[in-house]
Amino acid sequence: MSFARPEHIVYLLLLIPLAVVLGYGVMREMHAREALVGPRMADAMMPRLRFGVLLLKKGLLFVSSALLLVALTGPRFSSGGRPVLRKGADLVFLLDVSRSMNARDVFPDRLGLAKQEISGISHAVRGGRRALLLFAAEPLVQCPLTTDSEAFDALLGMASPDLLEEQGTSFRPALELAGSLLEPSSEHRLAQGGKGEKIVVLVSDGEDHAGNLRDAVERLKKAGVHLFVVGVGMPDPVEIPLHGGGLKRDDHGQVVMTSFRPEMLQALARDSGGFFFWSRAEHAVFGEVSEKMNRLVSASRWMMVPSEYDDSLSRFILAAAVVLLLLETMLGKGGGLLR
Repeated sequence: MSFARPEHIVYLLLLIPLAVVLGYGVMREMHAREALVGPRMADAMMPRLRFGVLLLKKGLLFVSSALLLVALTGPRFSSGGRPVLRKGADLVFLLDVSRSMNARDVFPDRLGLAKQEISGISHAVRGGRRALLLFAAEPLVQCPLTTDSEAFDALLGMASPDLLEEQGTSFRPALELAGSLLEPSSEHRLAQGGKGEKIVVLVSDGEDHAGNLRDAVERLKKAGVHLFVVGVGMPDPVEIPLHGGGLKRDDHGQVVMTSFRPEMLQALARDSGGFFFWSRAEHAVFGEVSEKMNRLVSASRWMMVPSEYDDSLSRFILAAAVVLLLLETMLGKGGGLLR
């Protein structure tokens, strides 16, 4: 047996508070019964038969609710099996579009070089899908996971700091959103051809103003996501040009300087068990990155998935739940002993 919508299994936890509520209702009826006529007279004036009916009604209500929640998960019979090769790689690119990426310590600028690296990696890695997230203080999904390379390239070319109103740089929200994009929605994806490797590529100049990346990195590691970190820029301080002309200045009118900071990016790659690469004007790294990714992809394994599904089980469970609800209703209104 398998589930068409395994993400709904968590709804079964609702049975716990339901059992508590139903149990509380039974206890309240018992106390009301004895408080009205006393324990000794209760059996004579209010037979236990009615109390048994009450228990039966509560039990039917609980079981029918449980069946409805199980039906939400899409249970189904599965039979047979066929080998499927895990192939390709789903890549989520995180592109830093904070203002500091406009710095021109590399040609044509940090953002332009970052786009070249992403494009080179995307075209060189075999198979799978691509997604693009832009981030500064908050992330933005510029391109969801797709196999359309032309659409991906077009949306990559449009990436700009002007697309994000809130500036600054924070890696954590971008890493969390990337992890959610790589989560499979159901077994349907698996049955259609197997999942590829899950890879996140972070491209930035290394300025993270928020920190606190441990939880996000741990979640990626537990999900089996490979993290590649590409740093762009040079260590010497340089001005930050603005789109409308001029240079970025602080509140006191002083020109803001930026320099490439590899320490944060190296630590991020190390903590995640990933890989760090330094992209410079005279040394593009997309070849090295894509080569390592292709080695990961080529190590993919064969796996067995069901070849046939029978969805009739969901209909039977739903029908049983409806029948039990009707039976509970036919046993009397309310179920109280004091009517």
